[in-house]
Amino acid sequence: MMKRLITGVVLSMSIVSGFAAERAPENGFGIVPMPYEVKANAGSPFVITKETVIIAQAAETKNCAAYLQQRLRTSSGLVLRRRGSTKGTAILLKVAGDAVAFSENDAYRLESSADAITISAKTEQGLFYGVQSLLQLLPPAVYGDTVQAGLELKVPALSINDKPSMDRMRGLHVDISRHFRTKEELLLIIDSMAMHKLNTMHLHATDVQGWRIEIKAYPKLTTIGAIGNKTDANAPATFLTQEEVREIVAYAKSQYISIFPEIDMPGHMGAAIRAYPELNHPKDVKDKKYALRGDAKGRDFAKTVLAEINELFDSEYIHIGFDEVNYGAKAELYTDPELLDFATDITTFIKKDLKKTPIVWDDIFMHGLDDKESVVQWWRYGKNYWWKRMKHTVDEALNMKKQPFIMSPAYWTYFDMKNLKGGWAKPLSAAQVYNWDPYGDMLGVTEDTRKLAVGAIACTWSEKIPTMQIFGDRTYPRLASFSERIWRGGKLEAPSILSWPDYRDQVLIPFQLKRYDALGLHYWSKDNPKLLLDLPDNRKQL
Repeated sequence: MMKRLITGVVLSMSIVSGFAAERAPENGFGIVPMPYEVKANAGSPFVITKETVIIAQAAETKNCAAYLQQRLRTSSGLVLRRRGSTKGTAILLKVAGDAVAFSENDAYRLESSADAITISAKTEQGLFYGVQSLLQLLPPAVYGDTVQAGLELKVPALSINDKPSMDRMRGLHVDISRHFRTKEELLLIIDSMAMHKLNTMHLHATDVQGWRIEIKAYPKLTTIGAIGNKTDANAPATFLTQEEVREIVAYAKSQYISIFPEIDMPGHMGAAIRAYPELNHPKDVKDKKYALRGDAKGRDFAKTVLAEINELFDSEYIHIGFDEVNYGAKAELYTDPELLDFATDITTFIKKDLKKTPIVWDDIFMHGLDDKESVVQWWRYGKNYWWKRMKHTVDEALNMKKQPFIMSPAYWTYFDMKNLKGGWAKPLSAAQVYNWDPYGDMLGVTEDTRKLAVGAIACTWSEKIPTMQIFGDRTYPRLASFSERIWRGGKLEAPSILSWPDYRDQVLIPFQLKRYDALGLHYWSKDNPKLLLDLPDNRKQL
């Protein structure tokens, strides 16, 4: 695993040849996600040697310079010096308000010639994404943590102007409740997210199967509530200590990834109720308790936990769920008015006391929550739900009511679904994720949709993901496809994007799969390459 260093609408993609005798590769030089604009220039490539220096004078460039130094040192053995100026070959990192012409915060510009590489951005995170693109112009082994002697570190002469379709939130959800992910496993996932230019981790930390974050005010949440998982109810307690959470958050921050926690309530509270039975809703009479009581005792518990959680995470968001509250109950546990009162109380507490923005699943929105200061995470698609047929789909309702939302439609973004067959939301292949059009496939799109959409998050619910190998099988290379659509945009925004077969053959297989190998990640088709070659070029549509 990598050594840790804690430290409006686009219409088309332009890849042109400029003055070069040879046309720039249509694959964007294998960069993932593919850049908005690439231009091959005339001239010799830039060669990184032991004489190359990194020029990073401003404070805003120091972290990116250190990250680049560490990657090259760890993978190639080269120790690049940092200087204020040089007469030789140099990699120049710059942050300035006028560095790029685009308005997006995460935009960057990369220029390379035989003498210099310049990466410019108006924010630190934009600079970091430029550094990721630089690394991807080098051999995939630069993402590894073993020195590879003789790596040819050449960067072709080119110009890249790049910006994301979704500038605010590009994320991956990780469920550590159903099956636990260790600190080291989460750090590796963060490395993979940075490679894909993602900026948000959604950490689903509690559920029926296990409570996975230490809470000082309620120690039994981990001594008792962390016992078991989806496949073994008696498995030894596994959880993250508060110190481990702080380490993970700091490491993610060093790669410009923000982590927001999800403490799902008042349903999905089985682990908490095992630890503190008095928290159980009096109407919840099932053997396996599920729902938190909604009176003052239950609300005081929720607020105490959230206040402690808030001290561990630096994200502007806290997720509180409010989904599937009456799911599987023998009698209705909460009426809509009761549930809305509880949700209003908790969201108000988060906004006023914790100074954060609440996120809820779309269930409570469709049950009447009307709060433009909260964000709704959209996961249900279509009109047919388990309990009734809806007049409007969730995405139609979100647009009609001008409600800020995050895209996580299960049909396209639930990576716990199998690649080829099975699953309640139907199988989901890397080709189908690649062919997803985030805005084009929405219903009820309005002129406000792009402003309302905070971003998109792909979800890895872990009921059937007990190991990191299976996590890799479900997540990669689908995450590459997902990153393409939320960074570059779908066909609606970028009509000239590569077809799936071309992307597979020109980008995934020769470049990205090798980067996964360097990172030590398992991925679908790794042990049977023919699976990827034979994958149908399908598009999932309602």
